[in-house]
Amino acid sequence: MANILKNITILYVEADKALRKKLITVLESVLKEVYVCSDGLEALEKYKKNKDSIDLILTSVNIPGMNGVDLLKEVRNIDKSIPFMINTIHTQTELLLEAIEYDVSEYISKSIDTKELLLKIANRCYERFSYRKMAAQEEEMTRYLDALNKVAIVSKTDLKGIITYANEIFCEVAQYKESELIGQAHNIIRHPDMPKAAFKEMWETIQAGKRWQGKVKNKAKDGSPYFVNATIFPQYDESGKDIIGYIAIRFLTTDDENEKREFKKKVIVNLQDSRKKQLELTNKNNKLESELNNSHKRINELEKYIINLQTSLEDANLKNISKERQLNHYEMQMHNVDEKYLERMKGKKKEVEGKLGNIHDLRHDKDMLVKRNNQLEKDIDEFKVSLANSKLEDESQRKRIRDLMDVVKELELKLRQIED
Repeated sequence: MANILKNITILYVEADKALRKKLITVLESVLKEVYVCSDGLEALEKYKKNKDSIDLILTSVNIPGMNGVDLLKEVRNIDKSIPFMINTIHTQTELLLEAIEYDVSEYISKSIDTKELLLKIANRCYERFSYRKMAAQEEEMTRYLDALNKVAIVSKTDLKGIITYANEIFCEVAQYKESELIGQAHNIIRHPDMPKAAFKEMWETIQAGKRWQGKVKNKAKDGSPYFVNATIFPQYDESGKDIIGYIAIRFLTTDDENEKREFKKKVIVNLQDSRKKQLELTNKNNKLESELNNSHKRINELEKYIINLQTSLEDANLKNISKERQLNHYEMQMHNVDEKYLERMKGKKKEVEGKLGNIHDLRHDKDMLVKRNNQLEKDIDEFKVSLANSKLEDESQRKRIRDLMDVVKELELKLRQIED
């Protein structure tokens, strides 16, 4: 009983708060779920909303909104078979007769022992569960037979072996119309190569109420042979005692069928291999994309460094221009000196000429630096092209950058010397 109760969901309707609270505690401890209402209209709405999960209704007669018998009437308009139990202390004949008319499952006294109440609930739901199970099994058997009829050769015979049923595949394989098979002896498809002893053993087995299995060679209407794996078993009457006929289920085992099975297996294997290769290629592609993204990041970092390097070179050029302006200004001052310093300046002419020589050397060095700077810019452009075309020459790129950094340092050193 406990196994049944834990799978039961009920709708419990009771207006008396004390009675309701007392019984709910017990019901909720042993049942799967309990929907509780204190009003008939509320109970009807609750049932409509949860009718697929409710297995039994337990209600009092005198409840507000709608009495228990009227609730029974409304429920029977929706479900004719759900167990409906009325819990009452009254013996109102008119109401009782009306409830019986609408197929009330049972009247229960409010003074009933709790265990007895649970037993009655379990018994009522057991009948409902059994019916559902039988209906489900019948539906499943119907689906199974439908599926079997699509893939197997099925036939039925009476006790003498006269065909009473032949499915579509049987007719197709044997090359007979259904009308040509019904009423004929089953040996219409017997192949002469089959020994009589095999059929004798088959008949002895199925007539004894047992199942027979074996490989059989049959003959189609045009005389061509076909092989089947056959299972034959007796069909009993409703009492399950007397055999009323035999059912045979066969599956083709011809070379064509075997070739089809092998072909299907190969197709499945090839499909699995293709999916596996596709997955491997996808993983490789994702890996390459990840590596490419990392390379792009490195290139972006190097490009940023080169931009910074170019900015430094431009700053150096600006400093060179500033120095050149200062030098020109100095030369102008030298030419604009007063006459009183001319003699003094003549004495220092050689010194100045020496300095001018140094200035010319500095200008020469500046020109060389400008050329070197242009060459560096050209090298940088070539380096960018080389960097974009070959992502795998990281080490050589780093070395070239180091060389560029050395050149920049050398330029900065010479610029410092010029400034000094």
